[in-house]
Amino acid sequence: MKVLASINAILANPQKDINKNEQIDFLRKEVEKIQAMPNKIEAIVKLFQVISPIQDAGGFSNLINKLQKKNYGQLDPKIDALSILQSHIHNAGRSEYGLNRTKKGETVTSEKVYLGNVFGIWTKTAAYWLSREEELKQVFRDDLTKNPNQPVTTWYCINDYQAGAFVKSHVEGILEQISIIKKQAA
Repeated sequence: MKVLASINAILANPQKDINKNEQIDFLRKEVEKIQAMPNKIEAIVKLFQVISPIQDAGGFSNLINKLQKKNYGQLDPKIDALSILQSHIHNAGRSEYGLNRTKKGETVTSEKVYLGNVFGIWTKTAAYWLSREEELKQVFRDDLTKNPNQPVTTWYCINDYQAGAFVKSHVEGILEQISIIKKQAA
């Protein structure tokens, strides 16, 4: 029985299925660009623009199902990585009351991304925060500043703390999982 399973695994060539999946390569390239963006509010909007259509298409559920049919244990790490990637797609995707408040098929814009509700800062659109960048860099938060030589600003709270942490978490997680998925079978 194990010999038959090994033969089926070789004939099924699951790595071909992974390599043929253009969504993975597209996602990797786009996420690498997002990682390099210095303005994290713009980066979070771009992340949602990349993730939302993938979420609308079901993410990687079809590939996961296809690989599970060919799996005899040899694909467990790749299927696990795809499942984690699927979680990133879900968690960074559309949500009626979340950060990305678009509906399925709707274009993500800075007017539909909401940031705030941190450190007593009201929730506003990404467009609002972007339009007031220079002003918000001058609004100092004495209640959050521990070192007077490095004051915390409202811009920092939204751009670096909220948007930056969200982008970093998802970008690093996505790239890590894609690395596992794309790793050639030994």
